[in-house]
Amino acid sequence: MKTRERAQMVNSLLEGRPFKGMDRAEVVELLGPPTATDKWAGAEMIYVLGPDGGLMGIDHEWLLIELDQQGRVSAYRVVSD
Repeated sequence: MKTRERAQMVNSLLEGRPFKGMDRAEVVELLGPPTATDKWAGAEMIYVLGPDGGLMGIDHEWLLIELDQQGRVSAYRVVSD
């Protein structure tokens, strides 16, 4: 999946159906495997969404997902680097 496609899908999902409460398998089914990186310590699932929507597109957007002890999404946020 191309990263900008994922970014557009994530934006649509966040508007219509939040991730909170989904389990790891459901997230992977929707978005594919997480991005392998150690860039964001503390996030259990990380997805690069691609260049931000700004004019220059220098920074990238990332989806950071935290899971609770039952393996369900407890928090998520989109950040730029």
